[in-house]
Amino acid sequence: MRESIFNYHFTLNNKKYIFNTNNSGLLEQNPTGFTDEENFYLIENNFLVDDALDEAAELEKEINQNIKNGTDDLQLTIALTNQCNFKCIYCSQDKNEKMMTKETACDILSKIEKILTIRKYQSVHIHYFGGEPLMNIPVLLYLDGHLKEICALHEVPYRSHITTNGSLLNDEILEKVGFHSIQLTFDGMEQTHNHFRVSDSFHFQEELDLIRRVLVKTQASVVFRMNICRQNRADALKLHRYIIETFGSERIKIAPNPMVRFHKNDPFDMLTPNEFADTLFQIRQLMDILTGEFDLPTPKPLPCGFPYGNAYAINPDGSCGFCSSFQNGKTKFSDVDISAKRELKFRTECRTCKCLPLCLGGCPAQTEQDTECCIPEKYRMQDIIAHYIARMQPA
Repeated sequence: MRESIFNYHFTLNNKKYIFNTNNSGLLEQNPTGFTDEENFYLIENNFLVDDALDEAAELEKEINQNIKNGTDDLQLTIALTNQCNFKCIYCSQDKNEKMMTKETACDILSKIEKILTIRKYQSVHIHYFGGEPLMNIPVLLYLDGHLKEICALHEVPYRSHITTNGSLLNDEILEKVGFHSIQLTFDGMEQTHNHFRVSDSFHFQEELDLIRRVLVKTQASVVFRMNICRQNRADALKLHRYIIETFGSERIKIAPNPMVRFHKNDPFDMLTPNEFADTLFQIRQLMDILTGEFDLPTPKPLPCGFPYGNAYAINPDGSCGFCSSFQNGKTKFSDVDISAKRELKFRTECRTCKCLPLCLGGCPAQTEQDTECCIPEKYRMQDIIAHYIARMQPA
């Protein structure tokens, strides 16, 4: 037997610990060695594995079986338009005049109905996207109304989500659609935010007012996203504290992300992976203080659903993109074979990485675009484990 390649070893306060990323198990080592019973536990939970075991190949096999079995949810990201009324300096979207028509929407609805006739899903999740999706309200309402009818007919729960800049999201739309979640982006405190979000209207205070209306008038959760770069990094902790202290954490979900330069002349400086990992860890520490939530990293049972699962990104013309960030589709959604599943194959450089179970090789789209970096946990694993252990100690 030998140690798993997914084991991390740490010494904290003169005590030795092992953390395994493939089972999220954390153990304190007995200084006198392991008993027979403890060794049995280590083997049963893959802290110790057979000498000849190719752990990456075994994980690959397990994940591909999960892909083959499929997920219980059908997830569609529908770009209603490529138009946008903002000019955010970091935007990755290819803005143009493309607008989804009702005819295209009708084709999408017909395909969804066929899919639900063939297979019973536990839920249908529709993510309205853009551009700014609310620049095409008629088609959004058309899709939403018919999807509610189709899902009710097939007795499948329907969940609608939207990523929006918020400027066009009024009370009437909130009431008619009943979104399950609404993703809004803040790029820093007021001055920084208003600099990044190039718009003649709907600035920092108006977006805060929108969150208040959403929380009062609907049951939707708000996904608060911050894209972080060198220019707004100093605002990250202040902004997260402000949002949580103002609105609470029950219906606010945080989604800090590195700001990525998709165009050579984008006027900001990207953080290094190490810098973003440091910032994210500080945010997690802050959230522990504010909400009492701080979990160990957990292995992923499935990779990204776009290339590997029941998730599809649909462009305004009805074609399927690689994912919601890269609209390069050639196949119409109406022609997609939902039974066809892409096989996951880990890249050579990932196969011996201790973090492989946590990321499953990372984002294929970012790899294709040469914008990928390793997950933040890889750079701050000891800090994460040390913080988790410290919070578990009696006061």
